[in-house]
Amino acid sequence: MKIKSILSIFLILSVVSFFMNSGFYDYKKRGNDFLKNSKKFEKENNLVLVGNGVNTDKTIDTPKRNSIHQFEVMFSSSEELNLKQARKKLTISVNRYLKEINENKKLRKYLCDYPFTNNNLFYSIFFYDKTGNLRFENNIHSCVLDGDKIYYEIAHSDGTYSFAHEETYEEALEIVKSEKSD
Repeated sequence: MKIKSILSIFLILSVVSFFMNSGFYDYKKRGNDFLKNSKKFEKENNLVLVGNGVNTDKTIDTPKRNSIHQFEVMFSSSEELNLKQARKKLTISVNRYLKEINENKKLRKYLCDYPFTNNNLFYSIFFYDKTGNLRFENNIHSCVLDGDKIYYEIAHSDGTYSFAHEETYEEALEIVKSEKSD
C-alpha cells in the first residue's frame, strides 16, 4: 500500500510538472518555425536559406532568460555582385527580414527585444554561380551582418579569402540611402 501511494504521488507530480513546463521551450519552437517558413521571403529577395538558428540566453540571472535573443540566418544567392550591389542587397533584405520578424504577432511575445533590430541578427549571404562554384576576385563572395558590423569577403582562385571591406550597419544604410537620392 505504501509503495502504491508513493508511486501515485510521483506520477501525479510528474504529470503536473510536465504540464507546468510544457510552454517552457515555446520560444525556441516558435523561433524555429518562423525561420523554416521563409519561402516567400526567399523568393522575394532572390535568396535560398541554407542555415538558421535561434540564439537564446540561458544564464540564470537574466530576466529575459527564456526568449529569443538573436536569429542566425545564412542565405545563398547566385547573383554576381560588386561591393556596392552587395551592400544594397544586404541592407534591403535585412530591413525586410526585420520587418517580417517585428510584424509577426505570434512571435512577438517570445522576442527578448521588441522591436528586433540589426543587433539581434547574425545575417549572411554567400554568393555562388549557378553551378555552385564560388564567385572570385572582382565579386563579393560573402557579406555578413554581425550585430552592428558588416563584413564583405572576396574569394580568391587559390582557395584563400580576404576581407574586402568592413562598415557599420548604419554606415551601409546611409550609403544606400544617399545612392538612391543621386
